[in-house]
Formats: sequence, structure tokens, C-alpha cells
Amino acid sequence: MPEKEMILIAEPEEAIRESIEMILLDEGFDCHAVEDTEALLRAIHIHDSDLIIADVHLLHQEAQEILSALGEYTNPPPILVTLTYERIRDMLELIKFGIGEYLLKPFQFEEMLERVHKLLDERANSN
Repeated sequence: MPEKEMILIAEPEEAIRESIEMILLDEGFDCHAVEDTEALLRAIHIHDSDLIIADVHLLHQEAQEILSALGEYTNPPPILVTLTYERIRDMLELIKFGIGEYLLKPFQFEEMLERVHKLLDERANSN
């Protein structure tokens, strides 16, 4: 049986974090969810993630440090950024670091799953 893909979720709002995790677990993924940037950085070093779903605020705080930690991966995982329209400026800053995939909150979980599968397929095909 193939190994499940690991998705790291970084979301400060508990209800959103738990909802994303539940949907992804139901879809058959392994997940690890964290609530702040410090925990995200620890999780990057501990878990061999295939994808990261992260709130823009958490990424924006330590973008260079997070990308540096991801640079230790042979094939770094893609990052899907979640944000509200009010945080679009932060996303524009992240684009400078090469992070361009995002979902505007509130989003439909079907849309999130489509993006997750697309990013994981692209990563698998890049090997």
C-alpha cells in the first residue's frame, strides 16, 4: 500500500485549522496541524511534508526562515497560502519569495481539495 501524503497545516484560528485537518484526514491524507510560526518551523524540521497549507500571517512573519528550512528538503513541498482579502498585500510580499498559490478565505473545501491534489500531482511529476 502506498504511503499517505503528509500535509502540514499552519492556521492560527482553531476552528479553521481543525476543519481543514478533518477534511484532509477524511480524504486519506496524513496531517499535522500547528497554530503559530514557531510550531511551523519545528514541524518543518520534524515532518517530511508533501504540502504545506498556511495562513498568510504565519508565513509573512518569518518567510525567509521558513523558506530556508524548506531548502533542506531534496524536493521542497509546495505551499498553499490561505488569506483574507485584507491580507492581499502580505501575499504580494510572499510572491517575491516564489510563493504564488493561494486561496481567499472563506473558501469552499472542494476548492481547497482541488488545489491540494493539483499541487501534490505537480510535485510528484517534478521528481
